[in-house]
Amino acid sequence: MRTKMPISRKSSRRRSPGRGPLGQALVEFAFTLPIFLLIVFGSVDLGRWVYGHSTLSQAAREGARLAAVEVSWVGSTDPSCNTDGGPVCPADLAALRQDVLNATNRMLVPFGPLTLAELYTSCDAAGTQPSGAWTTQTCDVNNRGFGDNVSVRVTMQFNMITPILAQLFPPITESAAATMVIN
Repeated sequence: MRTKMPISRKSSRRRSPGRGPLGQALVEFAFTLPIFLLIVFGSVDLGRWVYGHSTLSQAAREGARLAAVEVSWVGSTDPSCNTDGGPVCPADLAALRQDVLNATNRMLVPFGPLTLAELYTSCDAAGTQPSGAWTTQTCDVNNRGFGDNVSVRVTMQFNMITPILAQLFPPITESAAATMVIN
């Protein structure tokens, strides 16, 4: 004789929407997404800051190189001045300063141009360390000659693009300097 197995009853209750693994994953995702986005965009801002500092350093080097080359030609009346293949001869110290500013701005295209107020120079005797006596005017080149040092320092404001980080951290003032030998 065969015995009957008890019939199991299936529950007729269904799960309500929003409960269970799918709803839990959605809530976890909502909690972690802002943190993840902050990390990603914070990394982008960090990369922009490193790139900006490197670019600013290159701009200072370019400005110092140009100043070292042109400083001995200020006010020169040499017939080869400002000709093809000839030296660039700034008319005066203001023209030299503008040339240095133009050279630094060519390097800073991704970050916008600097102004004359963000450009500093210093001149020192040969064989000495840069004095750090920065001036917003072009240093007196009449007392400087071959072998002396000319230094250029540039400053720039770095602003973060991530809105939350921009509110937490004020704009960062970056500066870079370079020294070259006048030749």
